[in-house]
Amino acid sequence: MLSSSGLLFGGFQISLDDALSDLCFVSHAHSDHTAAFRKAGKTIIASEETFRIVGREPQPHPKIGGLSLFPAGHMLGARQLHAKLDGETFVYTGDFSLHDSYTAGSAPILSCDILMIDSTYCSPSMRLPQRGQVAEGIRRFVAGGEQSIIVFGAYQRGKSQELIALLNDECSVAPVVHEGIAKICEAYERCGVRLDYLQAGSEEAKEAMRHPFVAIMPPSKVSREFGSNLSAAFDRDVLTAVATGWAHISVFPVDKAFALSDHADFRDTMRYIYESGAKKIVCANSGSRAAALHLRRLGFNAIEKSELGAPQQTTLQECMAKK
Repeated sequence: MLSSSGLLFGGFQISLDDALSDLCFVSHAHSDHTAAFRKAGKTIIASEETFRIVGREPQPHPKIGGLSLFPAGHMLGARQLHAKLDGETFVYTGDFSLHDSYTAGSAPILSCDILMIDSTYCSPSMRLPQRGQVAEGIRRFVAGGEQSIIVFGAYQRGKSQELIALLNDECSVAPVVHEGIAKICEAYERCGVRLDYLQAGSEEAKEAMRHPFVAIMPPSKVSREFGSNLSAAFDRDVLTAVATGWAHISVFPVDKAFALSDHADFRDTMRYIYESGAKKIVCANSGSRAAALHLRRLGFNAIEKSELGAPQQTTLQECMAKK
């Protein structure tokens, strides 16, 4: 049984990326999905990488027949949940990506009857540029600023590590990184992902900062004003940038914004929905209300997660089938 509080399966109530039950599935290590790690007494179903990225040692969880985890792309350790439920199959994607990244492989599309899908970018406005184009844009930006200090803003968990790997591979650059980012990098390295970076405050970083350098900081700290202050302190030109999928539709107070996304965009979200063969779609996470409305207009049997258990609106497909 599926409800707004989670999945009743195999005699267990399983929360999905929240902490409403004693047994919680955590799809990945971004902080808006890890409430269960911040609550005492929770038993957590998650990948070993997710445990390590949030700073915990992996813990065993009950072995539940018919329940399986699959890669979700998105970031290191992200997983989808697949369950055989009352003669039907259920999938919760969590945040996902259908393309390989520098630090994680792509998510497989899982066939199912009921699909709970991340709807963050399930909007026609979120047709993102190809990752190769974004990477090339970053490469040109870095090459064009070789005599400058370049500071990128990127989320500490996942996006910063992806950006470090991109800078390593595409620009032959080892960036100076904020200490919080370095801590997550250490977890990535314990999971076998090699990253070349310099932690701010280290002797190696201090030496690198005597010359033009590239740095990565939390996005809240990066702006043109910050760049101006940094330029005065170092007596060198400073260029600022952010790396986020929201750069596709939002304006940021920096010199350049790159739509480097770890989410499936609108096209890939719709591809997953079509190819999964799901008869019912549950839209989860940010944008779920607008996504469910859009899908119903297309004829899908779609609701947002908060509507689980409520009376459902008849779809166009169902109306036509009755005629």
